[in-house]
Amino acid sequence: MKTQGPKSLLALIETCASLNQLKQIHAKTIISGLSYNHFILTQIANSFLFPQSLNYATRILVRTQEPSIFIYNSMIKAYSQSETPFVALSMYNNMRVRENAVGDQFTYPFVLKACASELAVEKGREVHGVVVRIGFDSDRFLCSSLLNFYAVCGKIESARRVFDEFKAKDVVFWNAMIMGYARNGMALEACEVFREIVKVGEVAPNEGAVLALISACTVSKNLKLGREIHGYVRKEVTFGLSVKLGAAMVDLYAKCGCLDYAKRVFEGMPEKNSVVWNSLISGYSLNGFSREAIGLFRDMCFWDVKPDRYTISGLLSACAQTGAINLGNWVRKFAEKNGLWDEFIGTSLVDLYAKCGSIEAAREVFDQMDKKTVATWNTILSGYASNGQAGSAIELFDEMRKSGAIPDSITFLSILHACAHAGLVEKGKQYFDSMVKNDKITPKVEHYGCMVDLLGRAGLLKEARELIERMDIEPNVIVWGSLFNACSIHGDIEVGEWAADHIFNLEAMDGGSYVLLANMYAAAGRFDRVKAVRQAMVDASFCKLPGCSMIEIGDVVHEFLVADKTHPKSEEIYSVLDELSDKLKTATGSMRLPALAGEHLESS
Repeated sequence: MKTQGPKSLLALIETCASLNQLKQIHAKTIISGLSYNHFILTQIANSFLFPQSLNYATRILVRTQEPSIFIYNSMIKAYSQSETPFVALSMYNNMRVRENAVGDQFTYPFVLKACASELAVEKGREVHGVVVRIGFDSDRFLCSSLLNFYAVCGKIESARRVFDEFKAKDVVFWNAMIMGYARNGMALEACEVFREIVKVGEVAPNEGAVLALISACTVSKNLKLGREIHGYVRKEVTFGLSVKLGAAMVDLYAKCGCLDYAKRVFEGMPEKNSVVWNSLISGYSLNGFSREAIGLFRDMCFWDVKPDRYTISGLLSACAQTGAINLGNWVRKFAEKNGLWDEFIGTSLVDLYAKCGSIEAAREVFDQMDKKTVATWNTILSGYASNGQAGSAIELFDEMRKSGAIPDSITFLSILHACAHAGLVEKGKQYFDSMVKNDKITPKVEHYGCMVDLLGRAGLLKEARELIERMDIEPNVIVWGSLFNACSIHGDIEVGEWAADHIFNLEAMDGGSYVLLANMYAAAGRFDRVKAVRQAMVDASFCKLPGCSMIEIGDVVHEFLVADKTHPKSEEIYSVLDELSDKLKTATGSMRLPALAGEHLESS
């Protein structure tokens, strides 16, 4: 490059077409002894400020005398939208201290965005104070940024205060408040704002706000509010039922168990992408309709909609719930053939094999996985626990520690479950104490339930009762049920009655608990109490829910209920059962159990 004068270098800076060109020009200015950092930075800010150039721009900024507010704003904005938003806060602090600059109305929205990303509540409050002092608290964009910051950080009362104090609300402001409530799981409050905005009529919710509302209803399982939002979408909104909204509505209805509604929305959509198909497939899986999920998957392939990892995970989940291991193997082959494989699919496959009792196959998949999430470790640990292999679960837990993976509350739930099934009382106590003291995990009601089960199975009913009485949280029906079951096994009527009273108070329609209580009295020979329990069941119209079993033959899952005669081969099945029953009586002799037969209770 020939020698360039100052004016020609400036012209080159203003007209350069790429970052590499700009770097060459920058090098020439340094060789020429010219300080054009300010111009270089301005050109980067105008045309080349993207993640790859941030470090380069930052190095120049450090060497630039009195950079303009425009340059600071550009850098703060870029970093607030990057993977390192804390650098934006550092830039802001540097601007305030080094340059003694206040910033303008374009500075603070992105500072607040960085505070929200970092959950820097105190820094955000400090920025709020600055905004008020310099008189920018009437700027709509800045105040909506404040509202969003507080909502993201979970300070919803502060967000509402900003909302109420700002008078000139536009659609962005209203939507920000709706999304703030929705993000914090406050579906009712979000819908109140939604109703208010509809009543005012000056502005209308946008698609983002409606999606947030539907999401809040889905999380809270609030079907009534969800239907209200659906009705509004069908009648009022100008953007119609888009693919995103359709997928959200299908997901809402499916997770609330209303599969007919979910399918109706699905079939009414003119355009369906993989997200929409996945929502319905997942819905069928969650509700135990694996056959329908598989059928929907085949329809998906027929219509040339490309499955993704979420599709495969949903299908494997459906197979795991129904024990359809052959179908699961077919799904696995499909995924491998089409290059659909990651740690999420691997985890789902481990879950499938573990729930189907093929724990060796589950471990084989686990060992072959290059990348394992905490969920992957939890799944195989839970598999070992459910399959009665406490020793393997404990060994694997130690291996998890050594690998650097950090156990979470679900990890400890699995290991406590394993200890309970194996009767490892002292080991279980050690894990529970370690979870609280070393891992700083606050026990949830499920952990207490496992500990009560562990102590109860070992006959330590007094210790189990004392643990319940020391709980910091209210025991639920699972905790009381664990104690009650243990009392039934060990014949402790006093503690059993105490547990039963709490169960009936929490879950009045639990007929199964009445059956256990009656069985416990029968085993103790207290038939007067048996009669009283049976009469209470008759008076309240209680009945024990029939048991259900499923078995996979070929690629078909067969489901059976107690006294079920709907199966096309029921006569053959009952004939074989009668033959087996006769052989069993011959081999062992007729035995009468000291408990009430389920069918006697059901017929009462």
